[in-house]
Amino acid sequence: MAVLALGALPMLLSDQLYWVLLLNLAGIYVIVNSGLDIVYGYSGQISIGQAGVYAIGAYASALLSARLGVPVALSIPLAALAAALCGALVAVPSVKLVHHFLAMVTIGFGEIVRLLLLNGGGLTGGPDGIVSIPRLEVGPMVFDSNRRYFYVILLSVAALLAVKARLVDSRVGRAFVAIRESPRAAAACGIDVQRYKVLAFAIGAFYAGVGGALYAHLIRFVSPETFSLEQSVSFLTMVLLGGAGTLMGPVLGTLIVLFLFEYLQAFGQAQMAVYGLTIIGVLFFMPRGLAGLLGDIARHRRRSPGEAE
Repeated sequence: MAVLALGALPMLLSDQLYWVLLLNLAGIYVIVNSGLDIVYGYSGQISIGQAGVYAIGAYASALLSARLGVPVALSIPLAALAAALCGALVAVPSVKLVHHFLAMVTIGFGEIVRLLLLNGGGLTGGPDGIVSIPRLEVGPMVFDSNRRYFYVILLSVAALLAVKARLVDSRVGRAFVAIRESPRAAAACGIDVQRYKVLAFAIGAFYAGVGGALYAHLIRFVSPETFSLEQSVSFLTMVLLGGAGTLMGPVLGTLIVLFLFEYLQAFGQAQMAVYGLTIIGVLFFMPRGLAGLLGDIARHRRRSPGEAE
């Protein structure tokens, strides 16, 4: 029912092209943040370089389709696999680090990717980026408008959230949670901690790669400035606000931050101050995020009067 209701939104907003574009971006960010949540929320590894693998997915799909003529329907999964491979390669030497040390490595990775794109010359277009990225075509269907493309993103969000739900309930997901709670205890129980940490990074990067590729074919233009450190911080903020380690937390956090930021544009230069204070206040009073608060309320309502006493 929720998917059907969301599917009706582009038709209800057919004359509001900007809001349809915002809905597309929200769906893409949900995908990216769901991957980040697997890394941070479930396996307990902080990453502030999600924009780096997001960029790899966007540029890989743009180059494959615009320069090599690969069909977009094939370039998107190939770009996601390239992002996953890069995420795993970075994770192999990094997963032994924890806390702020790991955060610093992921920040460095994101900045290295951005600088490589910025100085990539004719391959990446340098600061001018890549333009005229092809639209998605599936058989006779051409997704040549944001309204049509929204259904591609909606289907991708639904599929990847379903995969995430199955993953976190599987043996792999339980291993992630065990590592998050205590890596030493997990290792004592026979879990290969380093292998599962690398796997978490690879899965998170795959999700970011899908989001980046979808973004490239939505906007049809990519440039290095889109994939800055600020974008990585924004992704992490969305996950924290919505509630890390939950299925719907990244969804809620993405929608709140994206549309709150849009609403606060009316405040002009005070926009960022109001935005920052709002985020700090919510995180201070809801340390487990909005999903955690809603879960506590639901559990409280399910308690019988006798248990409440």
